[in-house]
Amino acid sequence: MLSFSKWIRDPLYGFVGLTETEVKLLDTPPLQRLRRIKQLANAHLVYPSAMHTRFEHSLGVMHIAGRMAEQLQFSDDDVRAVRYAGLLHDVGHGPFSHVFEAALHDICGKLINHEEITRLIIRNESTIWDALGPANNDVIDLFAENGERIQNQLISGNLDADKIDYLRRDSYHTGVVYGNFDLERILHTIHKKDDGTRSYLTLYKKGVDALENFRLARFLMHAQVYHHHTRAAADKMFQRAMEIAIRDNVISKEFLDPITPDFLKNYLSLDDARMLQMLLKNPGSNAHILVSAIENRQLFKRGYEIEVTHIPDPILRMKIAQMKKEQYKILEEVLAEDCHCDKDFIMADIHNIENSLYKSSNESILSDKTPFLIEENDGSLHEIEEFSTLLPTKDPRLIFYVFCPKEYRAHVKDRVEEIIRDNI
Repeated sequence: MLSFSKWIRDPLYGFVGLTETEVKLLDTPPLQRLRRIKQLANAHLVYPSAMHTRFEHSLGVMHIAGRMAEQLQFSDDDVRAVRYAGLLHDVGHGPFSHVFEAALHDICGKLINHEEITRLIIRNESTIWDALGPANNDVIDLFAENGERIQNQLISGNLDADKIDYLRRDSYHTGVVYGNFDLERILHTIHKKDDGTRSYLTLYKKGVDALENFRLARFLMHAQVYHHHTRAAADKMFQRAMEIAIRDNVISKEFLDPITPDFLKNYLSLDDARMLQMLLKNPGSNAHILVSAIENRQLFKRGYEIEVTHIPDPILRMKIAQMKKEQYKILEEVLAEDCHCDKDFIMADIHNIENSLYKSSNESILSDKTPFLIEENDGSLHEIEEFSTLLPTKDPRLIFYVFCPKEYRAHVKDRVEEIIRDNI
């Protein structure tokens, strides 16, 4: 049994208990930094109350991971390790969370993600490593990219503590109902199925309706909140500001290069406010113009928007779906020349709204991921499709945008398809 030394009040779960080790982890600078990083980046420009942080989400993930581990009758040591991993799972996020991660890819030309940075921080930040003590290697193992143990599935899987918390927490703070589902039913019906050397997270058949509710909640939150077109415009403006700041040497590229010795020190010095300060350093840079526009909610508009699967012309549909980074730049430059507009202010973007509703169990298996498994009373396992009325499709929603200042909307709308046909 865990012994809690402190309690924190949470709007979703009431009082969340903390062990002495968890208090020490919370008091480390990398964890406290998460107080200054909003969970949903620019979503507050659409949903003003979406000001919650990665810090409170991390507490929620720790709590849910612990409840799942206890329901599955883990040993006390495994329960502790899973809770520690839940608390630390987002410590590698940069300012503006996933938006910054995408910008980092473009700047560095490397596919580095926050999970990889999380592992670097745990290994290299002495405050965290010392607080974890003898549990440090167990926690690192829970962040393994191809972890096959059921403990790993609680941290990163189809039905993990992260998704369970962020769907409900994001729904609560945005004021929408899409992310609500029957949490208690899911926690009551999860089960551990042992098969030889490996264990699987399953759900008893009586929990299928709650699982369907969870899957639908995830789809709706992605469609209505996470990929809302206004947030998409603000996020793209931020990413473009980052690109410009590097290009104009407002921010040194080496400052954010993962291969430099000071990368972690520089990375952990950043939060939402400090990142904006850096981007605003040079009033003569377009990065300053874009960030100022975001801060004052003077956002670019949708000059062009189309759901790619709905394009009747198969050639145009194929060209848009297969566009590469350099082709985006060609489109933006030609449009800017047509509009007599600065090319920094024309932004083409594509949103691939993927979700478990769109993926079959077979696709999960081929991606080395465990699908949703339903367990009958006799112990036999079945895939969710055998019970689901939410039929999977291989076609996720693919939405193509061109954002621009509002005065150029009409011209952009008229010219996009012609330019793609002629130049891409």
